[in-house]
Amino acid sequence: MSFSTWLARLAGARPEILAKAPGDVNKHAALGGVLLTTSGVAAVSAFFALHSVLELPPAAAAAVGAAWGLIIFNLDRMLVVTMTRDNGWLLNFLAAIPRLALALVIGTIISMPLVLKIFEPEINSELIAMQAETVKRNQDEYDKAYAKIKELETEEAGLLAVLAGRATTTISDDPDVKAAQSALDVAEKAYQDARQSAQCEFDGTCGTGVPGNGESYQQKKKAADDAEAARDRARTKLDEVTAKVAKRIEDGSATDTENAKKRLPEVQADLDRLRGDREGLERRGTDATAADTGLLARLEALDRITEDRPSGGQAHLAVFLLFLAIEVLPVLLKLLNGFAPETLYDRLAKRADDGLDSDDELWAKRDRDLAVDRADQNLAIERHKLDAQTQAHATTTQLVADKQLGMAKKAIDVWAAVAQLRTDEELNRWYLDHVGTNDQHTKPLPRVDSQRTTPIPRTALPTTNGTHVPGVPSPTNQP
Repeated sequence: MSFSTWLARLAGARPEILAKAPGDVNKHAALGGVLLTTSGVAAVSAFFALHSVLELPPAAAAAVGAAWGLIIFNLDRMLVVTMTRDNGWLLNFLAAIPRLALALVIGTIISMPLVLKIFEPEINSELIAMQAETVKRNQDEYDKAYAKIKELETEEAGLLAVLAGRATTTISDDPDVKAAQSALDVAEKAYQDARQSAQCEFDGTCGTGVPGNGESYQQKKKAADDAEAARDRARTKLDEVTAKVAKRIEDGSATDTENAKKRLPEVQADLDRLRGDREGLERRGTDATAADTGLLARLEALDRITEDRPSGGQAHLAVFLLFLAIEVLPVLLKLLNGFAPETLYDRLAKRADDGLDSDDELWAKRDRDLAVDRADQNLAIERHKLDAQTQAHATTTQLVADKQLGMAKKAIDVWAAVAQLRTDEELNRWYLDHVGTNDQHTKPLPRVDSQRTTPIPRTALPTTNGTHVPGVPSPTNQP
């Protein structure tokens, strides 16, 4: 077998018909070569996907790639072989639509690993940028999730300062003192403003503009005096609050130290736990980010590359369409051949199929006729068997009836003989009892001689299971 014929057989051509149409060998061989090319591209694509993305060893990736190529070859060959031209171009076109759709799906799956391999340097660079973004985003999330750490660190620093004596509380830091001091400052400012306004009115430089101790001055003077009294009360309040705070600080300095000693271990334990949790989470996040170089990550990186770069998008589309066309090509060629005029191979194949169909119809008719003949023969045999059984049953019934009739006659003869014998015996006994043997005038009846009576065979007497019937005399007891 030549290589061209072998390729033609791969494409689904029938060798016995190719031998009669050698001019069509090259066309079918070309289609077989396309099928091999498609399966080879699928095998290479699977090898790149398994070796580059999944990081399988080359030998294992090559074995799985070869198996994948064989699967794609069988699928493509199935799509090509099942397309015929017997139903007309419209039906063939409609029938080819699902096959083309399936070929598009297969082509997309096959072309994607090859596209990723071609753009691998750009994808690796984009993966590094994506990982950096992921790390920064995770860091922000960690800061939000573990904001308690900063609070505990601040509290720890304060407690350590109290224990070291660096955080002694002063009177001026107390909130009550600060409030009283603020009130005093406000009262002092109000008094200074009121006093200045009264002095200005007295000098005639503001207000009414009339100098001297007039009514307006008296009013402003009174307001200044009220402001001064309020300032004095605020100063007195500040002095009182300061004294109380001073006493409280003096009494509570020892208590703050004791509280700091009790609180510090708890704060440090919580701080260590949260820090350990965050470090573990950061480590797992870093490992996951570094390992996120799989197929989905590469596809996302490819999308980002082609999104901002028109030239990259065009190159991606061109490469994708190239490998997609390689996959769709076998089905497309088979579909286009359906629109071309019939070749010698097509006519011979159709004629051979029609002949086989006719032969099949003849053989089917012969089988049906043979089945009918067998059924008739079986019916005749069954009827003959039934007639023979009926005749045998009738003969057997007649034989049984004849035997029963003979037995009944013999039984009646025996009964008649026994009845006659008993009658004679009874009559003789009656005669002897009533007439007597000494009667001179009457002769006795002659004695019934049992010897002169025809003997009854013993075997003829009626018996039941070998036992003598009561009331019937046996031959040995005859008088």
